[in-house]
Amino acid sequence: MDILLDDFQDYSLWLVSKDHLAEVSRFILRVNHQVHLNSNIINYSDLIKTRKLDLDSFSSSYFYAIKNKKHEIVGTIKAQKWDGSCKLPIEEDFDIKVDDIVSELSYKPHEVWHIGRFAIDQQKIKDDPLLKKNRIVILKMLMANALQHIYADRTNILIAECDRKLFEKLQLMEIYSSQIGNSKSYLGSETVPMFNTAIGVKKFVEQNISLCYSYMKQDLYSA
Repeated sequence: MDILLDDFQDYSLWLVSKDHLAEVSRFILRVNHQVHLNSNIINYSDLIKTRKLDLDSFSSSYFYAIKNKKHEIVGTIKAQKWDGSCKLPIEEDFDIKVDDIVSELSYKPHEVWHIGRFAIDQQKIKDDPLLKKNRIVILKMLMANALQHIYADRTNILIAECDRKLFEKLQLMEIYSSQIGNSKSYLGSETVPMFNTAIGVKKFVEQNISLCYSYMKQDLYSA
């Protein structure tokens, strides 16, 4: 079952269990289709592919979800620690090798993290006055909880594929990331391959540390 990390009355923060990954996959695809393709139709093959990727990476990932008072998901994000061998989406979709990124650094990173599965159901938030007034907090909470894993060691690095508009919004939030390859169209959106470091996310995480839930994952799942 999902693990409740914090309850803010109007919404709550959860760590998603393996049994509920299918719900996250459906949410991600539905929100992306609504935002970029103006459609509520989810391609079944995309759903199967997305769920398989998440199942395969579950043991090395943290899946966060924010839910409303009806227990419906309104936002998600995933932080995955690279194991050194699995192919990350940035390699599959942008032909950017993680090994190449690491080899160009002047130091050896302690850990490489991939951030993905970020989505917020803006319509649900607009329709709920309690969520609407907290929409910026919800965005920051998802980001802060994912980025705290990179922040945990000063040599950690972050890679991700990011919607162009979100990429620019992150800069305004003082998360200064670098584009590391050509952008491409994905689900109707211009998507940017990006890179950052623990130093690059330090200010944002420290400013929003109260929104983070820090823990040892194994302790939670075995509780």
